[in-house]
Amino acid sequence: MPTLFEKVKIGNLELKNRVFMAPMGFSHTDPDGGYSDRQIEYYVERARGGFGLIYPTATMVTTEFEPAPMPNVLETYSHATRLAILCEKVHHYGAKVCSQLSLGLGRVSFIDPFTPPKSASAIPSFFFPDLICTPYTKEEIKFLVDKFGYAALLAKNAGADAIEIHAYGGYLIDQFLTPLWNKRTDEYGGSLENRLRIVYELRDAVWENCGKDFPLIIKLTPDHQIEGGRTLDEGIEMLKALDDAGFTAFHLDLGTYECWYNAVTTVYQEEGVQLYLAEAAKKAGIKTPLLVQGKLGNPVLAEKVVSEGLAELIGLGHPSLTDPHWPAKVKQGRFEDIVPCIGCNECIYTNLINQRFSCAVNPRMGMERDYNLSPAREKLSVLVVGAGPGGITAALTAAERGFDVELWEQSDSLGGTLRAAGAPKFKEAVAKYVEYLKVQLYKSNVRVRVNKTATADEIIKRNPDAVIIAGGAKPIIPNIPGMEKIQVLEATQMLMNCDRTGNKVVVLGGGLVGCEAALHLDYEGKDVTIVEKLDEVLLTVKHATNNDLAIKKMLSDSNINIMTGSTLVSADTGKVTVNKNGENIDIPCDTLVIAVGYCSDKSLEEALEGKIAKVITIGDNREPAKIIDAVHQGFHTARLLEELD
Repeated sequence: MPTLFEKVKIGNLELKNRVFMAPMGFSHTDPDGGYSDRQIEYYVERARGGFGLIYPTATMVTTEFEPAPMPNVLETYSHATRLAILCEKVHHYGAKVCSQLSLGLGRVSFIDPFTPPKSASAIPSFFFPDLICTPYTKEEIKFLVDKFGYAALLAKNAGADAIEIHAYGGYLIDQFLTPLWNKRTDEYGGSLENRLRIVYELRDAVWENCGKDFPLIIKLTPDHQIEGGRTLDEGIEMLKALDDAGFTAFHLDLGTYECWYNAVTTVYQEEGVQLYLAEAAKKAGIKTPLLVQGKLGNPVLAEKVVSEGLAELIGLGHPSLTDPHWPAKVKQGRFEDIVPCIGCNECIYTNLINQRFSCAVNPRMGMERDYNLSPAREKLSVLVVGAGPGGITAALTAAERGFDVELWEQSDSLGGTLRAAGAPKFKEAVAKYVEYLKVQLYKSNVRVRVNKTATADEIIKRNPDAVIIAGGAKPIIPNIPGMEKIQVLEATQMLMNCDRTGNKVVVLGGGLVGCEAALHLDYEGKDVTIVEKLDEVLLTVKHATNNDLAIKKMLSDSNINIMTGSTLVSADTGKVTVNKNGENIDIPCDTLVIAVGYCSDKSLEEALEGKIAKVITIGDNREPAKIIDAVHQGFHTARLLEELD
């Protein structure tokens, strides 16, 4: 029976285990698209953590037709030399490197709103539908194929152990493979054989430059899950056509930009969301080894996939960001020490808004060399107030550095508002992160006191060297006439305390908290209405596009009544009154759930000012924000504590 941590050979590619780091965009390349020192250390940390195969980000073989602001580029000796450094350092840990080569993004690329991208055909650009793509000429296709072969040679000479063809997810090569985007009438369009022609030419270019025995993988999307896109039946036919075409393995993927949450999963998808692709391929008799991915961070599930022969290799994308040592911890049986991915996709969001590539629950991700922890210069006494994600992270980090740390929490439970965030069934990943934090506290030297309210007098009496205030924010409760006549619950308290609502619930506020609370209640079979004063729900939420698409689909698939552009004007027994477009509308209601926002509380900080040497406020206590803000502030406050005023 196959196991995760046995040696395995896929074609001529021999790996120390069956776990690979999946390819993901990395925004901090060198200016010319080469591998930066920071990027190299990021991959090396995953090799150090036990991954058997490392995929750097998709690598363009030329920038002739597309700029490359984020993906790497491999078309010069200088690019190849930096890849060689990456390969050498990764190899020191016994891991291998697969260079994923790309012809570009095609219709999903953009230079500006005025310059049409180039694609297989004259089809609308994804980001700017009024821009019609310029089709590649046959001469340009030949140029791309030749550059692909040369890049493969550069990668092989740099020490890469395999090449992968980037033919999935609605990107340029996949646009050639898909009738929805390929309207060509020449030898590259029409029949499946013609649409696959570019893949065969790329394969031949790699063989010509690297030899037929060099490992060559192809990443494909058997199911687009969009109207007019590839269906699973069509995808299986494509795999059958390629099954005897000489590829070392098929790397399977799901979705495209129109349903980006399938390709880059979110907290809202279930575990193993892409496994049905492998099941269908195996059932169809596909002989080529399979690489699978898609929320496989649960070690038990990952082991099951391998042991049952569903796939030969298991890919971890975001779980490799949250915990680069996932394989080592699993191999050692330390499941409880794995930092779980919470599906927030801050890694995507920070890339999209031109901030540094970040992970909400791993502040060192992408900054492995810069954000190391140093031993404390002196053993300061540190008091942390509040056991939410920021407070726990600050306490754990301070204890790791060698400080004397005590953590006070006014309630009887740890986790703060994360307990509310993780309460809905579709947010189990967040609940797992809360449990992870609890376990790490238990294993640490942090002294934890629950049911302990932090007053200024008690803190001053204790006289710690530093106080980190992470008590969270207070919910805003509007004064609505008549609200005393019905049950009123604040959303986070309702979720944390499992408060029972009536059957007809109105949620006031269509932000992230309000929408998730409404979905939670809808799952429980309640009759739910969201009342939102803005013209759309989720309008002010700052999160990744794929998360936005995912939750909006959940809302559209639900039974929730959404009233936007509406104001709640009053409440009465059994109903609330909402004003929409100047008209008052009565809505049956026995429970009103408030989710209109939060405000920070600086009173404790102000009371301690000048009386404790160091007083630092973090997280929602500083300003209501997100998990990433609390965790990172907690980490960096403890990391730099001696240097902070």
